[in-house]
Amino acid sequence: MQLFRGIKLALIVTIGIFAAVTVHISLTIVERQNVLREVSRYNIVWASSQALAEFHRLEHRVAAFALGHGGVDKDEVQTRFDILHNRLNILKGGDVGALTEHFEDLKPVIGALETTLAGLDPIVAAIDRPGNPQKVLERLQPLETMLIRFAAAANQFGGSQVAEDQRQLLTLHWLFSAAAGVLFLCGLVFIGLLFYQNHVIHKAHEELHALARDLKRAKDEAVAGNEAKSRFLANMSHELRTPLNAIIGFSELITQESLGPIGESKYRDYADDILKSGRHMYELVNDILTMAKLDAGHFEMTFEPVELLGVVESTLGMFRGSEMAQRRDVSIVEGGEWPVLEADERALRQMLLNLLSNAVKFSEADKPVRVACGRGQAGEFELSVADHGIGMTEAQARVAVQPFQQIDSSMTRRYEGTGLGLSIVKALIERHRGRLRIESVLGKGTTITLIFPASQVRPPSFAQAA
Repeated sequence: MQLFRGIKLALIVTIGIFAAVTVHISLTIVERQNVLREVSRYNIVWASSQALAEFHRLEHRVAAFALGHGGVDKDEVQTRFDILHNRLNILKGGDVGALTEHFEDLKPVIGALETTLAGLDPIVAAIDRPGNPQKVLERLQPLETMLIRFAAAANQFGGSQVAEDQRQLLTLHWLFSAAAGVLFLCGLVFIGLLFYQNHVIHKAHEELHALARDLKRAKDEAVAGNEAKSRFLANMSHELRTPLNAIIGFSELITQESLGPIGESKYRDYADDILKSGRHMYELVNDILTMAKLDAGHFEMTFEPVELLGVVESTLGMFRGSEMAQRRDVSIVEGGEWPVLEADERALRQMLLNLLSNAVKFSEADKPVRVACGRGQAGEFELSVADHGIGMTEAQARVAVQPFQQIDSSMTRRYEGTGLGLSIVKALIERHRGRLRIESVLGKGTTITLIFPASQVRPPSFAQAA
């Protein structure tokens, strides 16, 4: 396409240049024709022949007047003299300069004629005085030969000038024809290029349309596959939870010796191991089920006013009762201002439990875990869980929020889990139109904050009234 643009630009520039040349040639032809029409009226050939003819008429009238017959009077002589003066002025206004430059020996003719006529003016005015006609004829006689030579040279010069003008017009005609031909060819090439480019664009459009169809088909297949995967995970999670409930329930009965004492103590230990494994697997299945529902868009949420402090305290009570939180310092930072949130209570508990589980899992037993709240600069509400554990880098934090991802394989072996905890929290907080913030320093600890928009913060009286 870049090549087509370059060719089109070159054609447009060429057409513009030749169009300008054509217009210039056309204007030149018109101008030349106008000049020829203007000059033709005062052409040097015509002017010189007229001047010579009037010169002879003046000589004839003066001679007739001197002989006293022929019916020529003083006024007619004066008229012919004035006409010769007029022809002199016309001759001076013609192309005399070009003629005298070509024939240098003719330069004195016009001056001599003008001087002679000026000197004869008072004599012609008194032509009826004795001797004046002879004076006029004597002074005119030397000019006759000069005017004849001048007229012959003018005729020769006029012919060559006409031939030159015709040659120039013919040259301009051929130039104009050539420019018009080039314009025509450029136009044909340009039109052909447009048709070819249109063909290429049409072909590219068809290929793009076919690619779009393939992409849509691939997308539909991917969506169908993703939905099938989500349905499979949801079904499998339900199928797994049913036997797990039985395993956990019977393990608890055996461990607690609800139906009577166990004869062999090892059986109690085995039952305890089964119970721990069942509970762990149950948590994994719950995470997978939650992620499958979120991924499929089937995780139902109900937003209503929630007394945040009560939810956090009850959730901490549940968490402290779990085995992983035993003998751990997990508490709420005092002094916080706990508002009422427009939120889904179940999702809120799940987010907090996941964050607490991660905080305990990735920190030593003697390290405390703290839950705190605060307000952001834009009035957003922030609920954070902080630990003093292994921490992570920014790159590791970006990986940690991806589904089924953990920082590295060694961590997977050391810390059990599906890697869904933070991705579930991220999805749930985004369903609340909020966001997740991770602040962590490698080797020093991590603070993970749930940020709720200010529009979801309610005064305590709102919840009480509800």
